[in-house]
Amino acid sequence: MNSDNARILLQSTQRVRTLWAGAISRDFVCAVALNAAIWTYLLKGYVESFSANPSEAFSYLAIAAGLSSLILGLWRVFTRHMYDRIAGLYPDLLMCEQSLGVESNLGTAAYLRKTIPRLSRILLGKELNPSQKSEAVGFLVIKKSMGRLSHVVIDIIVIAVIIGMFVLCISIYSKIWLSLAVASIIATILGFLLLVFSMLSFQRYPSQAVITAAIAKYEEE
Repeated sequence: MNSDNARILLQSTQRVRTLWAGAISRDFVCAVALNAAIWTYLLKGYVESFSANPSEAFSYLAIAAGLSSLILGLWRVFTRHMYDRIAGLYPDLLMCEQSLGVESNLGTAAYLRKTIPRLSRILLGKELNPSQKSEAVGFLVIKKSMGRLSHVVIDIIVIAVIIGMFVLCISIYSKIWLSLAVASIIATILGFLLLVFSMLSFQRYPSQAVITAAIAKYEEE
């Protein structure tokens, strides 16, 4: 690829990446705002009705827990889906930057080493040439092994929050209407299942084994 074509492709791909990354940021803000609004409104109802009607008060908590769990689960699915699309851009970004002579301590390669530390074995290793390195990253994308380390941390936190919501719903099960109790518990379970689906269906943090497989595959070519 000549430098002019590489520059054009790099610019267009970066624009797409920025657009999708912006969608992830906006969705995060929406998820936080929705959860804050739900809990602010329903906690107010809980406080105001607790002394007069405890059953009604606990109903507010059950509704908040169920809605929050669903929102968190949907948020993680959307975020993982968008990042899955972004990850598919990295091989092209690396290839274009290599064609333009961007050093490995700058640009996309530096960013990937920071957010996915295990990629340093590929991007800084001597086994592969620059072209093979971008192909190896493409191999990881196909294997759904280009997830960021921060995603693992966020997912663990969200799992803990949803489990907390489930425990809350179970603890007030006998204090509210049966239908509302069942609905809130189902909502928390759905939120949890959505989160698990997002973790298993989209890009995951790469294991050492898949990194080794990527290096071996393209080292032989």
